[in-house]
Amino acid sequence: MRIVIYTANRDVPFTTVYDQLGSQDRIIFSNSQDKITDFNNESVDELKHLVEPWLPRKETIGSKEDDTIFYIPFEMKEKFMEIIKHLMSFFKGMIGKGDTTSIPISQQLGLGKGSSLATFYDEMEIQEVNTVMSKKEDLVKLFDGIINEDNEIDAVFVYSDEESMIVAQSNPGTDAKRQVDISTFDGVLGGLATHKITEGKRAGLGSLEHRTYHFSEGILNVTILEEGAGKYLLCFVSSTPKGLGEMLMYRRKNMAQLVEKLDTILA
Repeated sequence: MRIVIYTANRDVPFTTVYDQLGSQDRIIFSNSQDKITDFNNESVDELKHLVEPWLPRKETIGSKEDDTIFYIPFEMKEKFMEIIKHLMSFFKGMIGKGDTTSIPISQQLGLGKGSSLATFYDEMEIQEVNTVMSKKEDLVKLFDGIINEDNEIDAVFVYSDEESMIVAQSNPGTDAKRQVDISTFDGVLGGLATHKITEGKRAGLGSLEHRTYHFSEGILNVTILEEGAGKYLLCFVSSTPKGLGEMLMYRRKNMAQLVEKLDTILA
């Protein structure tokens, strides 16, 4: 998803708040003064219905499937970004500067040569391009590196308590006998782990730092990440019940560095 901030010497050639540019996933908001004033005077809750229908699905963010472009007049930028952050709780930390030369020209949008909208589009000046990127690739790369070490860890994933879903997970390892079906944990962790970690107390010792669950065929270790990264659960899985010692040794030696990396990606 890209957010293009533009300025222009004349008003857009339409009277509505926004218009489509050739396809439903390219939306340009009006730069006429009355629309800008009305937009900036409304609350985020009152405006979110204008943006929400055009947002790409979360799982497509940063992928080839996501080609959503919002064209926003400079005077609306601040309020529009508030709406995006309100509607996309996972948006934080995912924005980067895009290349202004990557924006399609009017002919590529099929606006019609010589049409008033095509002429306006060609004449407007792009001030900046913000690209919303996927954090999933960085997490997967980090997790794959962990399971390839000799540490009895066969799967790693991060679960978002806020969204009640697995955000990212490691790919299956090369040993077919030790591969883990991570999807089986999705939807279970909210009741299994979160409340017990955040609410469970040991008298005089404070909240639990992490929790380990023993299964007949393996082990799940869960660490809650609240500082800087939001409310996420970092989960290690061993496909054998004999892997606890090395798993906890890895956790003890690497957790500080690992959490620092996770904060950079998730924060």
